[in-house]
Amino acid sequence: MHIYQNFSELVRTWEGDDSPALIYGDTRKSLTRDALAKEIFREEAAIRSQGPGNEFIVTDHTPRTIIRIFASVMAGHDVVLADEGMTDESLMALVRLVRPTWICASDEELADLLIRTAASYSQEAGSAGLSLLPPLAPWEEGRVIFFTSGTTAMSRAVVLTSRSLMASSWSGQSMLPCGPGDTLLSILPLSHVFGFVCSLLWGLSYGAAIALGRGVRHMLEDCMHFKPTILSAVPSVAQLLMMRGSLNSELKTLLVGAAPLPEASVRMLRQMGIHVYLGYGLTETSSGIAITQDLDNPYDLYPCPGADIRIEPDGEISVSTPCLMEGYYDFGAEGGLTPVEGGRFYTGDLGLLDKQGALHLTGRKKDMLVLPDGTKIFCPEYEAELADLLGTADIALILKNNRPVLAIGQTPPAARNRLLALIESFNRQKARSGQIADILVTELPLPRTATGKIKRWEILNLRD
Repeated sequence: MHIYQNFSELVRTWEGDDSPALIYGDTRKSLTRDALAKEIFREEAAIRSQGPGNEFIVTDHTPRTIIRIFASVMAGHDVVLADEGMTDESLMALVRLVRPTWICASDEELADLLIRTAASYSQEAGSAGLSLLPPLAPWEEGRVIFFTSGTTAMSRAVVLTSRSLMASSWSGQSMLPCGPGDTLLSILPLSHVFGFVCSLLWGLSYGAAIALGRGVRHMLEDCMHFKPTILSAVPSVAQLLMMRGSLNSELKTLLVGAAPLPEASVRMLRQMGIHVYLGYGLTETSSGIAITQDLDNPYDLYPCPGADIRIEPDGEISVSTPCLMEGYYDFGAEGGLTPVEGGRFYTGDLGLLDKQGALHLTGRKKDMLVLPDGTKIFCPEYEAELADLLGTADIALILKNNRPVLAIGQTPPAARNRLLALIESFNRQKARSGQIADILVTELPLPRTATGKIKRWEILNLRD
């Protein structure tokens, strides 16, 4: 099994290959690998003729967008990927931050809006773009910039390379092979590294056809429409498709990332004849660094090739891997790249390695509240207990005025007194320092990332 060094090396192997690369649309049109390669090389030549620069691409599941991403990187442009699901206002703010040379979006009206936004801002502030990134040699491919989803702080720009992304694709194939005859359904956002690698690049690299999802409106229909053999999904989507009876009989492999899948869901999927693999990875590591190997024990995650996983004295997981990012990029006034010191990334996740070398995740360091007296509260444990007590899963523990406060979403204000009575019974079982001081009730859902993780830092902006 070959490990490709960059996008160009991969795309060259598609020449003369008439196997399907992309399947898309209501009529399931097909684009062969040879045809896809020709389109990418044609676009690359056009981009090179425009000179150096950087590009802002609003991602969607269309052949045009995929061609543009590959071609831009191969032409030496640094590429910032943005989620099509973002509001126009958020995309405009991101464009003002990035100050790209070129903008690509399938929606022509949106593209025009963003181009005018970039032009207006450039006149006021100058067009710095990604100029503070280390310069590229003429033969080097551009970098790909993803944004972390973030759970306790604002998202950060992560600088990856086609080399690190291809290494991630190879390591995934080493642990969970796909190949000719497989159809991989791509419904995850391509602006997220899990979606880009595990629902696109992995399959394209090793012979599977990629079925391009038709958008949120068709999410419940796309499995039956494209009949994939492999699906990559986050837990919330996997559970939704399962509970709605939307998974096709041809589906044999489900790769779940971004968060754990409940055991009950794993059991139900296995009863349907679907092999469930759980993956662990981060944007900073170009996606996965550990994955299920024993289907009877899917929560035992074994390190991918080249991933040197270590548990630090405080329980934090650190990793050194060939898939590691170049660093974080600061688009602020100062700008610049912050590389990873010593080639080892400290994930912020807590875990342990068992005697067989399997990784077990136990939580997040930032999901731990540290009170003034030194008492530590591990939020997921409190929240699981409170979810059972209160009968709702839309809760989150936060720190306000140095005291634990429970936020409860999707709940009418009239329920506040009843909930306070239940909290009193909960508090009687806890030490005084660990008792919940107050509750924040809102009829709105609590703010979450695209992968369902709670945004604790935004909750204080909510009002009862």
